Amino acid sequence: MKQVFPAPFASKSNSGYTLIEVMIAVGIFSIGLMAMGALQSASLMGTGNVERRTEAWAILDDQAETLKAMPFYANDNGVDDDGDGTVDELTEEMPELVAGNYNAPRINGRYIVNWQVVDDVPIGQQTAAVLPEVPVGNYTVSKTISVQVTRPGDNPQTDPLAMVQFVKTWAADGIP
Repeated sequence: MKQVFPAPFASKSNSGYTLIEVMIAVGIFSIGLMAMGALQSASLMGTGNVERRTEAWAILDDQAETLKAMPFYANDNGVDDDGDGTVDELTEEMPELVAGNYNAPRINGRYIVNWQVVDDVPIGQQTAAVLPEVPVGNYTVSKTISVQVTRPGDNPQTDPLAMVQFVKTWAADGIP
């Protein structure tokens, strides 16, 4: 009887992976990990951007409410601002919406709030005969107010984080 011996390098089965297969699998896995890292980075940057815009909208809302609450003219708010017992007298000293461009830093200088007040629809020169108790001068019946919030150094017209524009109208009774 003849005895048969297995060949010295013959394998019983092809189990396991070759070095090339392992390197390809590691490469595919690392590409997936890099994609997840880029996604995480983009997500964090997006979250920071949303936070900045949320703060900017809160600042914008605060400034717009302040401007809406200001009297159209210095003595046109129905309140005795100087405490002398007379409401809305012509000599009261208080802030008013004056046409012009303004800005102010907010949140320790992280943001700049900018606002512009524009007088619309001018009323011509007035005399006491036309509007009793109103000093001679030019008045308007509406003002367009634009408010923008930017980062320091950004242009409020082209780079606002938040912006709003509204029209404030003079009270129907005007200055008493």
